Amino acid sequence: MGFTSRFIAVLGALLVPASAFAVSPEEYLKLRAKHRPDPRLSYSVIQPSPGQHVGKVFELRGVVDGFARRDSVLGFMVTMEDRQATLVNGTEADSVVITSPSKQRLRVLAKVADSGAGNVASLDALAVANDAELTILERELARKAAPAAPSASPNRKASRPAVANGMRGISPSRSGATLTSMGVSALAARVLSSEAQQIYPYYRDHVWSCNKRLNQDEVDAIAVSLLYYCQAWQVDPRLAVAMIMAESDFRPNITSHKGAMGLGQIMPDEARVHRLQNPYDPVENLGAAIRILRGRLDRYRDHNFPPGQYTISQIKLALASYNAGSGAVRKYGGVPPYKETQNYIKRILRTYSELCGDPSIK
Repeated sequence: MGFTSRFIAVLGALLVPASAFAVSPEEYLKLRAKHRPDPRLSYSVIQPSPGQHVGKVFELRGVVDGFARRDSVLGFMVTMEDRQATLVNGTEADSVVITSPSKQRLRVLAKVADSGAGNVASLDALAVANDAELTILERELARKAAPAAPSASPNRKASRPAVANGMRGISPSRSGATLTSMGVSALAARVLSSEAQQIYPYYRDHVWSCNKRLNQDEVDAIAVSLLYYCQAWQVDPRLAVAMIMAESDFRPNITSHKGAMGLGQIMPDEARVHRLQNPYDPVENLGAAIRILRGRLDRYRDHNFPPGQYTISQIKLALASYNAGSGAVRKYGGVPPYKETQNYIKRILRTYSELCGDPSIK
């Protein structure tokens, strides 16, 4: 089976809705810095003698398996990797966890409370957040804090993005291996759902085939971010791949003649709206680009179809809006008569058709 066939066979839309959590990753990190959890503590350390640890703060990871309400207090059962389970007390129900239908992993900043004469640790949640989002943010902050490598500055001169025509197979490296043979990276294993991990190697290989100047860490960050944000925003990752190929051919540091930046060619005003600290950073850029694409798809949604199922007309209008702006689509009552925009849509639909293995997409 060729690479294109294998790619099509394992691709699919990742449409598990993201859960709603108490605080943003940024706010969680601020609270963690404030409360300074003891890294030596864990639930297994506290549980044998909880009375000795009252008032101490630690961090735990786990999956929400159930809820228990008492008056205005919401308790949620967290099952951890070692299969231990504990009940964590929240405050108001809508300020801790609204829902966790897909059992996504949480990060909890917990404080040991006085459980009286009981021998079961009583924990109060100081903050709760999505573990995957936190991992991405922590990696981004660590990269920014690392000493700069002694290399030339990224090329940010004006240039027009190259467009890949169709699906390209992976050319063997000098060693005769491809990135797929390396399996799932540590970042992918921590951040992505099991479903996304299964298709991650093929997305990583495709990113590398588009731009072999990327190093292994860059390819990893792009592939993980693309799959993560597509799942979070319920966007078909095949459509996102086709769009990013048209926008930048997976070159993170390019700038268009109009000032659009990075992988998803984010305009300066969009970068401000989405509060991007560095629009050329792949994680930040893809997060904004996929969120913008989802917003455009929602704007032109056919309400006869459920969310996540796109019509060709909806996709065309969303792409036209992404390229030319929603004002142009509104002005002309559809795809504007701009040659650049019309060719842009054709290129993306051609690539999307090949990735889906569906020649009817055009």
